[in-house]
Amino acid sequence: MHLRSWIVALPCLTFAAIVAIVETTSKPDSPLDISVVSISELETTRLVTVDFHRCDPRARFAEAHQLQFCVAGRWQPPVNLPRFGNDYFLERTKSQRSIFSLPRQTEACRFLLGYRVGPSPYCQAGSFLGNHGFSKRFPKLSREFLNCVPRQPRLRRVKYELPIPTGAIRKTTVPPNVSASLLPQLLL
Repeated sequence: MHLRSWIVALPCLTFAAIVAIVETTSKPDSPLDISVVSISELETTRLVTVDFHRCDPRARFAEAHQLQFCVAGRWQPPVNLPRFGNDYFLERTKSQRSIFSLPRQTEACRFLLGYRVGPSPYCQAGSFLGNHGFSKRFPKLSREFLNCVPRQPRLRRVKYELPIPTGAIRKTTVPPNVSASLLPQLLL
């Protein structure tokens, strides 16, 4: 009887491990859209307003984020972006607008963001084992298996590079009845 239990438990645990690995390693589409909304020129700095729009509602931007900018063709060392109080970046909303003060000679900026997608693989595996009775039948094996499962979803990193045009600009929305040939005149 003991051997028969192992024969049933081993394929199920193997299947659960494969599902957890596939879930944590699958790569989704871009989780975020970033666009420059406006640029204001000051004496020594530029105020760049950037609009962040979350595309993947499962993505949690809970890691330390960095900003890097290019001056005279050279990328400067990245600097950490400030925390938003107790909240994470885009935690309670789908879009967020931020203003960054950059050196006047900035040609481009790069956002280095870390995010996690989905629920904890540890909780998913623990629920699976509990719901199917493996935790009660094989407590030691279940604990050993859960020790191998990551506690958090895998940290994914994404890099967005935005060119910063020279001069002051403002992003405008084009009404549906305006032709595309009139667009350059509207932006002037």
